[in-house]
Amino acid sequence: MPTRLRGARGPLLLLAALVGPIVLAMAGAARADVMVAELTANVPIAAHGGWVAWSAYDSGTGRFRLMVAPHGGAPAAAPVAGARRAFDVSLGPDTRGRTVALYTRCRQIDRGCDVYRYDLVSRRETRLAAVSSPQEDEAWPVQWGDRVAFVRRHATGGRGEIEDCDVPFVKTLSSRAPSRRLDRGSCARVTGMSLRGTRLVEVTFGSSPPATRFDSQVRLLDARGGAVRVLARQGSGEESNIFASPGQTARTIRVTRTGVHPQPAFVGIDAASGRPTEVLAHANLTGPLAVDERGDTWYVEGGEFRGDDCAHSPVPCRLVRASADPLSATERPLLASLTISSPSAATPAPVFGDPFVLSGRLARTIVSGSRVVRTEPIPGIRLELLRRVTVPGGTNERFEPTGVFATTGPGGSWSVSLAAPPAEPWFSAVTRTGAPEVPTTYAGRGTVGTVDARITLTVAGSSFAGTISPAQPGRTVKIQRLISRKCQTARDGSKSCVDRWTTVGDAPVNAAGTAFAATIPGLAAGTYTAALPFADRSDPSAYSGRSPDVAVG
Repeated sequence: MPTRLRGARGPLLLLAALVGPIVLAMAGAARADVMVAELTANVPIAAHGGWVAWSAYDSGTGRFRLMVAPHGGAPAAAPVAGARRAFDVSLGPDTRGRTVALYTRCRQIDRGCDVYRYDLVSRRETRLAAVSSPQEDEAWPVQWGDRVAFVRRHATGGRGEIEDCDVPFVKTLSSRAPSRRLDRGSCARVTGMSLRGTRLVEVTFGSSPPATRFDSQVRLLDARGGAVRVLARQGSGEESNIFASPGQTARTIRVTRTGVHPQPAFVGIDAASGRPTEVLAHANLTGPLAVDERGDTWYVEGGEFRGDDCAHSPVPCRLVRASADPLSATERPLLASLTISSPSAATPAPVFGDPFVLSGRLARTIVSGSRVVRTEPIPGIRLELLRRVTVPGGTNERFEPTGVFATTGPGGSWSVSLAAPPAEPWFSAVTRTGAPEVPTTYAGRGTVGTVDARITLTVAGSSFAGTISPAQPGRTVKIQRLISRKCQTARDGSKSCVDRWTTVGDAPVNAAGTAFAATIPGLAAGTYTAALPFADRSDPSAYSGRSPDVAVG
């Protein structure tokens, strides 16, 4: 029996999976990428010494918490005060080789910012007075042994505009000498920094002169001094093609490149030659990446669509630990992904009462470098349909269960048949198994389109009458005459037409909402239709649509 979904309209999100029997088709496959945590904000991440650190937003307090997790261990909040912005956290060895976290705290957003250090062993936080100026704002602090690097926020007014012009500094902690200013290169805002030995790497955005103002750059400096060297640059436009992080191994500098054209990628730059290697991610990278001294890689995968920054997504992003070096040829199973398709995406829109089946597939992609090796289905996962409801008077959303379930079959496919689909059947898909092999998985923004009301029309002389399904009480049908119709045939043989109609009369719908009638004297010969106009989107029971054409005279 098809499942009836009543009163559902507006964007609807799908499928929070209940923990059910998991039968993995890839039982003997290579170790897969694993989700470490869900993220509701696009935040910096850092890794060193088997630890990974990031920020988690606490909606109850409106503040970010510093999160840390040992390799293979459970994440936990560090026992330090929260912050109104995400921590610009880094991890590195201190003078005794112990892993410490560095970040800044600000008395106001981006104002009154000083450097702090959190010791993962003693679990104590201290302010680094040696590098914290009472007059200036620090950002992106990093430590490697006896050396700490950071930037001080500066701006310059050129050509009538204010430009970010951050300046890098380095401080030897065992020396009484003050922090040394390094070459800043062209003006830009630093968006990430990494230090390994004397090798200092910055990622910047918004450099000058004007020809490169919207560049995202990867810059290399020597902590002992010298000129900035630009290793890579990426023009940024509406598709947000930018570099993020960076991280370092003994021989390479690692960044991610996000955006649409070109596709998201992991980028490795040889530290000696500056030669880049690029590997397509085959995942929705939102930006942040972290790599520890052993080469283990963590990255952030977006929740809904490419370039999304997590904050505007009704589904979270995910912090992921790669099972192998993304730049290597080692086969690497990615996180499971879920697809969804709907009849409402077709043109013309489906009509109420026609078969309406949502379908998709749960599978895992296996990659080797930029190459997709294969995809493997994941059967036996139970899914539940959720309805996404927009809160009146705002853009916030909530999610309501529908009690509609599906389970992925032997090929990883699933389907749900709706006997009464909503007028705007916008669905997405999500699984929640609690298993690291199949973590919370969404099918992107999901379906789009509409379902039209089923409207009939008959004409007898000057009298019009018809029926409507589903019932639309309180509505008015527009009786319309065709003015012009221009049709064209596409290369694939499909035909599309653009019609112009004029309204010649109104026909109120009866109290039951299932029928209408109207008399229109002086009727001219032509082609007529009965149309329900697009209704108020806040009414989940309101459908639009039109009847088949009826020739008169």
